[in-house]
Amino acid sequence: MRNEIRSYVAIGDSLSEGLGDFSFLQRRVHSGWTDRFATLLSREAEIKGHEFKYANLAIRGAKISAIMGIQLDRALALKPDLVTVMAGQNDFFSKAEDIPELERTLREGIQKLLDAGCQVIVSNTINPIHLAVFRKLARLAKNITNMIDRVARDLNVALHDVHRIESLADVSYWAEDMVHFSGPGHIKVANEAAALLKLRYRLSELDDCEIAVPERGIYGTTRWVIVHVIPFVWRRVRRVSAGDGLEPKLPALTEYRGLAFDLELADEYTNSNLRTSDLLKAS
Repeated sequence: MRNEIRSYVAIGDSLSEGLGDFSFLQRRVHSGWTDRFATLLSREAEIKGHEFKYANLAIRGAKISAIMGIQLDRALALKPDLVTVMAGQNDFFSKAEDIPELERTLREGIQKLLDAGCQVIVSNTINPIHLAVFRKLARLAKNITNMIDRVARDLNVALHDVHRIESLADVSYWAEDMVHFSGPGHIKVANEAAALLKLRYRLSELDDCEIAVPERGIYGTTRWVIVHVIPFVWRRVRRVSAGDGLEPKLPALTEYRGLAFDLELADEYTNSNLRTSDLLKAS
């Protein structure tokens, strides 16, 4: 692993974009596990006395073909030290006969990053076992994850094993829509990435008893179906994506310190039950 990372680009889908995080609806930047991971990388860079830049090209709804297409091309043009690739969630419903083509696309894309001199971290997929209704989806997720694991192993790149993070089996680590990490979930996933690189700092995590549990009674489930499930099904019927026409939130490498160091936004952490003073801690 490269000791000094001065630039980082995230490519992927809605999870890398940051949906579900505490204040994502108010601001896209500073939300999501990739932005939080970038905060830790920035801290590491600061300790070593060099600048750090970050770009996030992830778009909600993106499939492997798009992530390894336009997003990959944009990432290569930025020539970063590190790229995280999180793909596959939106390919769960792919036919079994299409998996080899998805694997080829993913493999060739990651190889291009390696050939360009980028360090690469590949995330496998979520394991949607936090709701009983997702059991069939969990079987599909395992197929995609096995493919991603195989590509990471064959290309000898670091595997960010999101699929096997035990805490994510708990519904409290998921947002109201049940398909994106909640704030505590994004923090957990970011810290797992930091552990891969053996960074010195981690984001403070709430104890399980401090995390709000989404309403899953009759009212909560009915609201979930109306607000989240029906719009998702309608998009599939129309064959459109939630990310159609959306631009990346950080399309160019930008000096980045993260919300933990942004005095103007510090109160937002306090309002999210996180103490800014405790946000970073040595691992």
